[in-house]
Amino acid sequence: MQTNTQKTIEYLKQFVSEERYNRIQEIARKRTRHFTIVVENLFQSHNMSAILRTAECLGLQDVHIIEADFEYEISKQVSLGSQKWLSIYRYNNLINNTIPCLQSLKEKKYKIVATIPSENNYFLDDIAIEPKTAFLFGTELNGLTQEAIDLADEFVKIPIYGFTESYNVSVSVALTMMNVNERLRKSLINWSISQEELLELELDWLKKSIKDSNRILQRWHNNEKLQ
Repeated sequence: MQTNTQKTIEYLKQFVSEERYNRIQEIARKRTRHFTIVVENLFQSHNMSAILRTAECLGLQDVHIIEADFEYEISKQVSLGSQKWLSIYRYNNLINNTIPCLQSLKEKKYKIVATIPSENNYFLDDIAIEPKTAFLFGTELNGLTQEAIDLADEFVKIPIYGFTESYNVSVSVALTMMNVNERLRKSLINWSISQEELLELELDWLKKSIKDSNRILQRWHNNEKLQ
């Protein structure tokens, strides 16, 4: 028996080419929520946009954005529309939005790994990839807040061989997530999203691929009621 989501997908398929729908299915099957990215209080829009672009290219579906002093903005020239295909969660309702974000991820069984350059931290290659993990990155100015550090389960550092003390935050995200993502996809770990999540993504992406999709669906639903 088809679900409402499946029925809607079947209806909307007629409004895109077969090649487009096949592409949507192919990309959806490569999506993962086993790893997710959390960024805290970034103030440069091009860095945030670069992070979204990296996440989308690597097949990471979820990005969590903690806002405090700086509001989340998109640089379309950098993101190239990548935000359209991601699930972006924003935390901006409180004075300190870090705590509810990280507590919510912990409730969903995510291990919180903070990226901090410290002598005693794990290197990327030493981080276990079996648990669901949220990788936490801080502002370009001051790094992570003390609240973020206190809630982290582990800490990781990226090797640096030059005089400069740290990488640009978007580069840190790219280096970190490329490392763990490649290891994950070569492993036997079940990193795929569920069938229900797969269908939800297909439907969302179909809607975003069709001009006036909401109006088309409303007309279809109205006709269904008349029959």
